[in-house]
Amino acid sequence: MTLTCIIIEDEPLAQEILQDYISKRGDLVLLGKFSNLQSFYKFKEDNIDLMFMDINLRGTSKDEVEDLFTKHRKIVLVTAYSVQQLHEYDLDNISHILSKPVSYEKFSECIDKIILNKV
Repeated sequence: MTLTCIIIEDEPLAQEILQDYISKRGDLVLLGKFSNLQSFYKFKEDNIDLMFMDINLRGTSKDEVEDLFTKHRKIVLVTAYSVQQLHEYDLDNISHILSKPVSYEKFSECIDKIILNKV
């Protein structure tokens, strides 16, 4: 099973690390990278299986982030926030949360769980 994915992350280094991790997996295909929600909304791809997203994007409100959560089912939050700091967000549609810095081992475990649940 191959999953299409995108990255929404405003930190260039974090974006590069995620891109590297995705490229190491034969079951993920990266469709695009975005540094903010505005550039993502211009992207007209409807066939996204998985989104890797930072919750704290410059220039993005909490409401905009939560609106995206309600529209997409498979979101992996990649964040430096602690679980306690995330309590103010509605995380019902979040598949997984990866804490920065993300190790390849944790990333891979996350993807394996998502694939197992999708089959």
